Amino acid sequence: MLHKIRRILKPTRLNQKILGLAIPVFFGMISYTAIMIADTAMVGKLGEVPLAAVSFGGMVYFSIFAFLMGGSMAVQIIVARRFGEKNLRGVGITLINSLYVSFAIGLVLSWYGFLYSPDIMLWIGDDPAVIDAAGVYLSYRFLGTVLFFVGFALRGFFDGIGIVQVGMISSITASVTNIFFNWVLIFGNLGFPAMGVKGAAIASSLSSVPALLVVVFYFFREDVRIYFRYKIFAPSYAIIKELCVVGFAPALEGTLVNFSFSGFYKIAGMISTTTLASAGVVLTCLSLSFMPGFSFGIAATTILGQAMGQGKKRLAYEGTMRSATFSAIVMGSMGIFFIVFGPWLISLFTDVPAVMKVAYPGLVIVALIQVGDAYHMVVGSALRSAGMMYYVMVVYLIVSFLIMLPLAYLFGIVLKWGTLGIWSAFFIWILLLAVLFVGKFRRKEWVNIRI
Repeated sequence: MLHKIRRILKPTRLNQKILGLAIPVFFGMISYTAIMIADTAMVGKLGEVPLAAVSFGGMVYFSIFAFLMGGSMAVQIIVARRFGEKNLRGVGITLINSLYVSFAIGLVLSWYGFLYSPDIMLWIGDDPAVIDAAGVYLSYRFLGTVLFFVGFALRGFFDGIGIVQVGMISSITASVTNIFFNWVLIFGNLGFPAMGVKGAAIASSLSSVPALLVVVFYFFREDVRIYFRYKIFAPSYAIIKELCVVGFAPALEGTLVNFSFSGFYKIAGMISTTTLASAGVVLTCLSLSFMPGFSFGIAATTILGQAMGQGKKRLAYEGTMRSATFSAIVMGSMGIFFIVFGPWLISLFTDVPAVMKVAYPGLVIVALIQVGDAYHMVVGSALRSAGMMYYVMVVYLIVSFLIMLPLAYLFGIVLKWGTLGIWSAFFIWILLLAVLFVGKFRRKEWVNIRI
């Protein structure tokens, strides 16, 4: 086993490319995760209800955030293919039309999300105090959606051509400014009133402005300007259609799967407000492990897309499985960290004894499936890049809505297992996804799909 690991970790060109793509994305994800962690940790000092409200409202907003990330995935997938084909015009025209689409959809989401967030939380929540605060939080989080969507489209372009440090620097900028605005607006510093939950949401939305400016700055580079030598600024129906076809499944999947997590939160809230607050803490802790999976998934998406554009099918396969193995090593190590240092980690996000006591057993359960989580995330991303995005969407929806949620209700409510019940269902969710995605990828049905 150790010999196999040493062979995998040799400094080959493929390994260097995987790490060169994944590491900047990882540090970028640390920064975006820091936004959620900062909101949770800083609002957690205000009490149990504000903590539950930000956790619940944040999970609902992450459904929209997942829509943005899923939609931008189409940009990365198509750009990576065109880059591998050395089709410079195709790369540029994909970017321009992705900006038109992201701005239009983002503007609609920002406006209607701001207006109707209280109604959304009223529909899915139980505790009146929690849903009132969560509605305010969600409304003001929606205000920054249009800028986040445009930013993700631009990042998808840079990830597709392999300049992944752009997203890293943009994310770090967003994180730093978000934490600063949190300090100012949540607690009322520098002459501003203390806004609590509302301040946390405004701070997160404001952080999208400097993050977007960082990305725009990179368009002045010579190796980026080469993609705009053609007359490509008029909207193209064909390209917009291609973006929508490729991006629809990941965007819808991300949104609906995260809505299933809103259902997961609802079931947790049916057990108790303490269980609901602890669920937010556990998922915040898991976001630390989620980052390597996402990062190596981005690496696999770019490598597979570029390799398929070049006709190198073996490289596409090996790059994906090697990325998944790297991710499994990192996330498996994080699982051990959660088990050993879980109580200390949880104490960073809440000082409520009841929440801390309930959260740790749930964290241990999901820590045991982190290797499976790594394979499900990376291989799922590669399947999307290979053109099987609708297969991935269907699997996610079936496993999430027809298996995970019913089991969470059965174990947590009917059988009265409480916290252990809902996280046991979460364990099964990850296990099934990993088995289904890896099995599908190994059958190589994707090798002849054209994008």
